[in-house]
Amino acid sequence: MNYIGGNWEKGLGATYASINPRNETILWEGNYASKDQIKSAIDCASKAHSKWSSLSFKERLEIIKNFYNLLEKNAQTVSEIIALETGKVGHDAESEVSAARAKLKNVIGAYKDRTGAKKNVTNIMETSLTHHSLGVVCVIGPFNFPLHLPNGQITPSLLAGNTVIFKPSESTPLISEYMMMLWEEAGIPKGVINLLHGKKWVVKNLVKHSKIKGIFFTGGYDAGRSIHASVSGEIDKLVALELGGINPIVVWNTNKIKQVKNIILESAFISTGQRCTCARKLILPKNKYGKKILDSIKKDLGDPSITNHFLGPLISNEARLKVISQQKKLKKIGARIIKESKVPKGKGFFITPGLIDSTNLKERFDEEIFGPILQVHFVGSFSEAIDEANNTKFGLAASLISDSRSLFDEFHSSINSGLVNFNATTTGASGALPFGGVGKSGNYRPAGFYAADFCAWPKSSVLKKL
Repeated sequence: MNYIGGNWEKGLGATYASINPRNETILWEGNYASKDQIKSAIDCASKAHSKWSSLSFKERLEIIKNFYNLLEKNAQTVSEIIALETGKVGHDAESEVSAARAKLKNVIGAYKDRTGAKKNVTNIMETSLTHHSLGVVCVIGPFNFPLHLPNGQITPSLLAGNTVIFKPSESTPLISEYMMMLWEEAGIPKGVINLLHGKKWVVKNLVKHSKIKGIFFTGGYDAGRSIHASVSGEIDKLVALELGGINPIVVWNTNKIKQVKNIILESAFISTGQRCTCARKLILPKNKYGKKILDSIKKDLGDPSITNHFLGPLISNEARLKVISQQKKLKKIGARIIKESKVPKGKGFFITPGLIDSTNLKERFDEEIFGPILQVHFVGSFSEAIDEANNTKFGLAASLISDSRSLFDEFHSSINSGLVNFNATTTGASGALPFGGVGKSGNYRPAGFYAADFCAWPKSSVLKKL
């Protein structure tokens, strides 16, 4: 069901279903929003904006607090729905709910620090800075974090006084509807948040509408590029994109095989590789320690007691076929398959983890593989390792594993990446910090602490006495 102007409405567009990726059973059936319903949702959001934005920060915050309290109260149900619809293993789904609940503190802090009111008074003059809502914004959510990531943009948008059109991933309609029910129970006024189901056609009609003033998208590069192109030249629209990455993890100057192996496994294979921050290429020294690390990883990939901690199914059969196709491309251009990723027998969109040696490729495969495949590159020096890490048009996350802090200082200053970690996974990100990348990984920092920046515009004033 779509949620428009405070009412639940059956979609008038095409029928579709949400499939359990573990057993391929139908979890949810419904209809996409029609063109008229898209227009109606935007009109409702536009009408609600004046009253919502005129409320005090405290009044808006109270409703958001209600929502997060309801998340805590219903945490088990929410995590179970996420696990069903995304295929995430239990602890992975539970951690998403915890992350969403923890977001409130960061959102409040970001609003006050980044977009609050400021005043400076001297004998000569007074300067002031205020921030104002954009109007109606569109939040387009991903399937891999269907609760946490959309709310990381919905809540700062609401605090700033915006009204929201939320278009979730077509793969996760069930959790998005449950989330909307919690917002409704929290007391969100009619029209302030609207939920529309749909695919590319719905997105295209949403983002091009003249009343949409902000677009926040989390997802793959191709989809983000398409959205950006569809509103090209419309300078009155703020378009903030958090896209994918080909994230390097470099191991240098350490012989702590077990600790290194554990960081690599989690970086590459958590959520079955379906995180934009997952490590896509492992850069190792061309020596005995590099070989030991690779052998250790290869061994553990065959141990279900280890890999099942990270690996569920992929979100769809289409996603699985794409990963297998990309593996074939790599093999065709000269990569060496160390451990082949395969489709096991039985129900569900499962896939086994893969390792590929891409050291000798003449040209790098600069395409995000959104699944459990890790490319390995052996290099002879640390400078070569940095060069290899930067040998991509993406720039989201990177990590160095080493006993040397001075090497990290060099790594940090040289890496073209928005998130740069030391002895931590590539997926380790703090909501109290900005989150986003450079290059093909995105154009701003629309997630984390800087999300507030894109939810309001500044108004600067100078006041003098006559």
